[in-house]
Amino acid sequence: MSLLSQKITEYISESGESVQSLAEMGNINRTTLQRVKSGERLPTRAFFKKLTRVLRLSPAEEAELETLLAIAQVGEGTYANRQKIIELIETVSELTEYKIPFSKELRQREGVQKNSEPLPMMQIVAGEKQVLSLIQHCLDGELFTSPTPTVKLAIPYGFQAVYDYLFLQLLGNKKTLNLQDVLSLRREVGDTGADPMLGALKHLIALTLLDNVNYQSHCCVQQWEKAGSGPEISALFPYFILTSSAVITLSRDLSQAVHYQDPAFVRLYSDSFAQMLASTQPFILESNDMYKVFAIDREFHIKYVFEPLPCLAYYADREILEKKINRDFPYYEALLEAVDQYYQRFRKLNTQMLNIFSLKNLRQFMKDGSLILPEYLYHPLTLEERFTTIQQVRDDLFHNRRILFALDDDKLFLNSAVEFISEGDGLRLILHYKIDDKIIYKTVELREPGIIAAFEDFFTSLPKSEYVLPTETTLAEIDALLQEYQPAFMSATGTDPNFTKNLVESPLLGL
Repeated sequence: MSLLSQKITEYISESGESVQSLAEMGNINRTTLQRVKSGERLPTRAFFKKLTRVLRLSPAEEAELETLLAIAQVGEGTYANRQKIIELIETVSELTEYKIPFSKELRQREGVQKNSEPLPMMQIVAGEKQVLSLIQHCLDGELFTSPTPTVKLAIPYGFQAVYDYLFLQLLGNKKTLNLQDVLSLRREVGDTGADPMLGALKHLIALTLLDNVNYQSHCCVQQWEKAGSGPEISALFPYFILTSSAVITLSRDLSQAVHYQDPAFVRLYSDSFAQMLASTQPFILESNDMYKVFAIDREFHIKYVFEPLPCLAYYADREILEKKINRDFPYYEALLEAVDQYYQRFRKLNTQMLNIFSLKNLRQFMKDGSLILPEYLYHPLTLEERFTTIQQVRDDLFHNRRILFALDDDKLFLNSAVEFISEGDGLRLILHYKIDDKIIYKTVELREPGIIAAFEDFFTSLPKSEYVLPTETTLAEIDALLQEYQPAFMSATGTDPNFTKNLVESPLLGL
């Protein structure tokens, strides 16, 4: 019996009614209800709604049952993955939407020795709490005493407590931290679950979004045999944390740590860390180089795009690009060729690529032509160009020429800073947002197969989920937007009032 059927059985018992009486009152099939109750089958959406109504469930009880139904439909692991991706999207959106003021001073944690009482030259500790306390004290010493705090991490992805501690210490703080890491994405042979890595991803991206953290992140994927299948060399401490004056080495299971304040050890591990950086690939890259951020010169097959606006590359042909790219840019010709080839990939995939966007951001685009791109690269779209582009989006959606869906902005918060682009065997998360009128670009390259599979499942599941709007609702919202700006469009272009009549009329809307 599943958790869903157990909970349904509990609610039926609490109702004081029999299966037969509930079936009669709710006008539902008694045999189906009995099978749902016993866990032999899952309820359809229509049946589920009738059942929650006849059981007179509260909103909280119905929400709990909805969650159990979703888990029963896709499995606990898949459901957990999807929820973690939603948390990631909303966390990034919130941190890039609201500027955090630098108003907080560093505070020493209660219960630890003051920085005036230095740790011994070498200290060995064992136990989870003791190891974490040692690390926190070492980080405190660096943050408090160093004029330019520097921390280098070579730790596994599952050790999120270290990143959480740094995040909380630096959030809104006047201090600036130089942070580098080589994240060990350790995966056991045969293990396909991506849950821990998805959780780690949210912590890492949240940290890199803090203004006062200069963050350079690399990663490596290590394959480990399952416990007991190979030799265990417990004497080796494969992980370490390095500050400007100390090193903490960590055992593989993170249950033991050795703290050194020997300059020779600091130099040794600094050299090792430099070699690790040189032999690994960037995981989180901050750059204003459009070629690097968007991988413009890379060939890849795009399966889905999740972004603030409907993929406008579909409508940016060579003629438009020649007009909108700034000819005064020193490398105009090279940029034009690169962008044209990049956009051609999207135009070729017009009928196959899944594109999910936000109506809230589409409305903002119609208002001010907002595109998070350096102003020196392009000329902003005019009202006429914005209006015409949205007409094309609406027409493609109405005639089913694109696999296009709009998010329900009340259920999933996506701002203009976040977009995902699949790249065949990988996924690129691109962030672009403003800090004091300066555009910041970051890209996260995800290549680990378990993470890729989790994101692909999430995005392909969205069209049938509660997080996207029905096509009819999306068309109605776009039509309302076009009608709102139609007078300004006609005034700017001198267009006849009947010009847009056919584009905003839709049998779906009963007009």
